[in-house]
Amino acid sequence: MKVFMIGGTGLIGSQSARLLIERGHEVSSIALPPLPEGEQLPKEMKLTFANYMELDDQKLIDLMSGCEGFIFAAGVDERIEGTKPIYDF
Repeated sequence: MKVFMIGGTGLIGSQSARLLIERGHEVSSIALPPLPEGEQLPKEMKLTFANYMELDDQKLIDLMSGCEGFIFAAGVDERIEGTKPIYDF
């Protein structure tokens, strides 16, 4: 099975990709650059650096073309500063 993943360089994404590849699946992923320091990603994983929030619909469709599975493993990224929340907690 061909699987597309958003967030393949993080802890959950990279481990999921590793297990899927070990079981014979093909994995492609998009993630924010740069690669995490010391992270050993599966060399068989096709990795594209991109911000899924900034891609247009057609680019996402192209990246997912032919995929039969989808995993969303993107987490909070400390490198990006978001807007202040409406309420202070």
